[in-house]
Amino acid sequence: MPTEPTANQPVAGGDASGASLPQPDARSEALSEQALARRTQERRALRIGIGVTLTFVIALAYDWTLAYLAPIFTAPLLQGPVAPTLRAALGILLATIAIMLACLLAAGFSQTYPALFLIALFPALFWTFRSGLRGGSSLVLILLLVGLMLLPMVASTTVEITRDVAGSFIGNIGLSLVVTMLMFGLLPPLPSEPARVPKPVLPAAEVDRRAWILTAVTGSYAVAYFSFGWTNVHTPIYIAVYAYSANLARGLRVTKGILAANVAAGLLTVVMYQLTVMTPHFPFLAALVLTVNLILARMITSDAPWAPLAGFALSVVMILYGESIIPFSDDGGSNFGDRLGELGMAALYAVGALYVLDAYFPARPAALGKGQEPRASENG
Repeated sequence: MPTEPTANQPVAGGDASGASLPQPDARSEALSEQALARRTQERRALRIGIGVTLTFVIALAYDWTLAYLAPIFTAPLLQGPVAPTLRAALGILLATIAIMLACLLAAGFSQTYPALFLIALFPALFWTFRSGLRGGSSLVLILLLVGLMLLPMVASTTVEITRDVAGSFIGNIGLSLVVTMLMFGLLPPLPSEPARVPKPVLPAAEVDRRAWILTAVTGSYAVAYFSFGWTNVHTPIYIAVYAYSANLARGLRVTKGILAANVAAGLLTVVMYQLTVMTPHFPFLAALVLTVNLILARMITSDAPWAPLAGFALSVVMILYGESIIPFSDDGGSNFGDRLGELGMAALYAVGALYVLDAYFPARPAALGKGQEPRASENG
């Protein structure tokens, strides 16, 4: 005799009480994971956007030498999974002071013995780039490049402000560390936030090859700078950073993306500058910078393949916009145009020179190691 199905027995043919039960559970779990991922990205974006804006506003208010560069140090610190500990922050600050003091001596040496300085510059640049390619701190790399190139070049044009420039980088790093620790305290990281991605390990021969190429690209411009008496002291730093970033990208498609990101950032900054000229009030300026930084920060924290390019765009916007309006001056438009031209020229020179040298001195497959051979899809 057939019996009525009980509550624990599925009905023949299956219905909502049978095999279809896990489907709503799986869907709910997927939606929950998406919501958690979105919340994590938005929290990181708030931390980056507000932190970079706070740094920018403080720099604008106090206007020390090269204050507009402070936000570009804050951004990468805020992109980390955790804030630096107090001990680590003090270590970074002490390292910055030591680097700036040593490079002040190098700047004085460059004025007394310029030829010997240029000869010594090449092995110093090689050691710096090699340390970075071996997994060293990107922040220390930038500070070393600033000390080796910017300070001697400033000394060749205006000796009086060389110490101010060195001191400004100590202040910029100190402010960036304080803001970073403050933002991580106000918006602590969630357990779901991604861990720091380790840098790829390259064979020693490939590290040396890339370091020598970067040294040639950067050092040759430094020689031309001193030889022809140029005064655009920022350009060599931009060249070094662009070349290093493109060298890490190792793909023409990614490098084109870096160039495109900088072009887009330049156009965005033009709009920001014109809006500031029309409404030159501090509250409007702060609100404008916060809006742009939050949008770019949300792009940085997204899962899109072009997310890292938003980081380049953020740095370019802060450099261009910062120097054009810090302080509010009549020559802001001139500064903006000059810096936009410098950034464009630096990007084109760095990427072009890098690929020419890379073509003449290609990597050996044995040096790349197993699984690191360049793929054709990266070069299209």
